Amino acid sequence: MINAMSGYQPYTSANSVGNVLPGGLSLCSIMVLVLMERYGIYQDLIRSAYDDMQARNNLLKDMNKALSVLRTNRPTDEKAAKDYGTFVDSQGTTQHVFEWMREKGIPIEATKTTLEKLNEHFAKRGARSPFPSPDTQTGGKRGVQSQFDAAINNLKASIDGANSEGEMAMIHLQGLLGKHNDVAALMSNLLSRDQKIKEMIIGNFR
Repeated sequence: MINAMSGYQPYTSANSVGNVLPGGLSLCSIMVLVLMERYGIYQDLIRSAYDDMQARNNLLKDMNKALSVLRTNRPTDEKAAKDYGTFVDSQGTTQHVFEWMREKGIPIEATKTTLEKLNEHFAKRGARSPFPSPDTQTGGKRGVQSQFDAAINNLKASIDGANSEGEMAMIHLQGLLGKHNDVAALMSNLLSRDQKIKEMIIGNFR
């Protein structure tokens, strides 16, 4: 109620950043505290964006290494089956191209071995195969020329997708940096107007 707030002049207080509002803080103090919180939020968002960018760059490096291995190992004979090969990823770990692509959700197929075909023959008849299972259920990580070509095309599509995501992420990061700098500039401007706020903040960090 107006009578209960005698002496309080909101318009006068709002017109001066140094005036004290109810609660003991000046308008400038409140604005600086809000900006400090916002500054911290943008810092966290920028840090997260940088981490995502680094992870994406590492993935792209690994994708290009896998692509190079596929092209090198691609059989020249249409009917011949070859191992998809291995590469050392960005973390220094040796990865098999077939398993790595499957793990990343990139489609890749392998040719069936004679052993697998025999196991399937027994399985269709509900019988237990007397033969040991291969090291994988996908033909021991080998592929024929057409399967190599399909894997190469799928991997190239994934690389293109990751590059597009990276471009969008860069635009997003630039926007965050701009807002972060705007908040920093506004906060610096407010602090320069009120030396007492500087002293209060410095005291809180001691």
